[in-house]
Amino acid sequence: MSRLSLPFLTSLFTLSDIVEIRCQAAAKASRLHASDHVFVAAMQGAGSAIIDGRRRRLVKGSCFLLPPDTLFDVSADEGPELKLMWLIFRAVPVSGSPSGAENEANQDALRIFPYEELDAQPFGRIAGRLDELYRHRGATEELAHFRQHIRFQELLYELCRGGESSGAQLQSREAVRRSIDGLHRLDVSDISVEALAKQANIGTRQYSHLFKQLTGKSPVDYITELKLNHAKKQLLTSNDSLQQIAQSAGFKDVYYFSRRFKQMVGQSPKQYVGHARKGLRIVALYYANVLLSAGVKPVAANLTWWGGSTFLKDMEEGIVDIGCEPSVEAVTKLEPDLILMNDANLSAYPAMSKIAPTLLLPYEGSRSIFDDVRLIGQLINRPRAADELESRFERRAAEVRERLAGVLSGSSTAAIVRFDSQGRQFSVFGDNYGRGGWPIYRGLRLGVPEPVQRQAIDSGRQIVQGLPLEQLPVYAAGADYLFVSDEGEGIRYVQDHPIWRSLPAVAHGRAHVLSRADFSYFDPISIEGQLELLAQLLTERQPAS
Repeated sequence: MSRLSLPFLTSLFTLSDIVEIRCQAAAKASRLHASDHVFVAAMQGAGSAIIDGRRRRLVKGSCFLLPPDTLFDVSADEGPELKLMWLIFRAVPVSGSPSGAENEANQDALRIFPYEELDAQPFGRIAGRLDELYRHRGATEELAHFRQHIRFQELLYELCRGGESSGAQLQSREAVRRSIDGLHRLDVSDISVEALAKQANIGTRQYSHLFKQLTGKSPVDYITELKLNHAKKQLLTSNDSLQQIAQSAGFKDVYYFSRRFKQMVGQSPKQYVGHARKGLRIVALYYANVLLSAGVKPVAANLTWWGGSTFLKDMEEGIVDIGCEPSVEAVTKLEPDLILMNDANLSAYPAMSKIAPTLLLPYEGSRSIFDDVRLIGQLINRPRAADELESRFERRAAEVRERLAGVLSGSSTAAIVRFDSQGRQFSVFGDNYGRGGWPIYRGLRLGVPEPVQRQAIDSGRQIVQGLPLEQLPVYAAGADYLFVSDEGEGIRYVQDHPIWRSLPAVAHGRAHVLSRADFSYFDPISIEGQLELLAQLLTERQPAS
């Protein structure tokens, strides 16, 4: 608990909104979020809040300052309803402030301002300011709106002026608060209350008393809850054994772990997983098409970039498009049970993992699309989906190869390219990166030119980009068939170029343009559909001998 300190000389603080939040004991915990700074105060009742994963006790007079994009989960105790005031405000740089460097430093300090409990005693005068702000929240007339701005400044003044708690009491509470924050950064698998009290430089009994005041739980129960939260996340996002999960969470005995889990969660670990994986609300920043192929529809996905496959359009109906860079607020409102992502959104992982258990599955050129289904299928109660989809693809591929027996020879080869920069550059694709690679090389079993095999497939990269047009013959001259992924340019900038026209596949009428909607996507259902389209392309355009 500390006294509020703000850079008034270099920043202007403006109130955006004030909301009264009421929580009943029997109700589900409410999740609150704002993209700007928030001041929150408990006006009546009691309960608890989890602030970015850290538990805090709420009683009348509890006040917190939260930085932008903080998740605030609040629940009420039995008794009078819990009433909170939620003030959203902005920090605006003052033009002409002392120096650019100083102003920038102040803004940086605000952006990374750690959440903290504020000393707001005596609370009566703070509560009075808040009630007055709330009563006049609808002011629209210019002068009345300005007066509301002044009221907000007066509230900040009262908070910065400081409370009346004794210095020693504040120091002890602050030491305990710091140790609680440290628990979220440390390995709690082998830590004792005595060690925490020693770290805070106070007695064990006083430490436990202050700990419960701050969190509403004893240190032992709080640490156990942290361990179980770790275990719950691992149960949902991994296929590890119960023994491995228990040890990872800091429980040496798997039977004791199971007993404590059931005691605190209300279900055994096995029951928890079975229940949690049924009807999961999944947000897929990536792997949405894998989910759809396995028969599970995510509540939201990045359809802006990864949606639009010809073969999945009907399945995508009703899925919320959260875009390429989804906001914390948008994802929070969806109340997901699980978030899936790959390393394309790596910077978003810390924020997403605060909202729900988050599985980060990085792209690996050696892992097939069916491996992805296998990994994710274990988490979504579809353990056999990968084998079923792979078997179906192999059956279809065998059927298509039989139909094309008179068109393709056993030694036929193919290259897959994409042109960029108005035909000045191109990319080459392997067998495991979309653009028809899997059905062309694995399904039709067309051979791979040696440079493509070496640089795209054997290297594990699966894509070689930024190659100058002059090098096109190196990769494509040895290919009987040439497939061009049309992602904006197609062949329009190169079709009259002598390098293009010199390629054997072009000269023999074996160059085919693949549309983005049909061939860019790489999931079990799309690659199955691509097999049929390839069969049509190759049979409709058989070159004369």
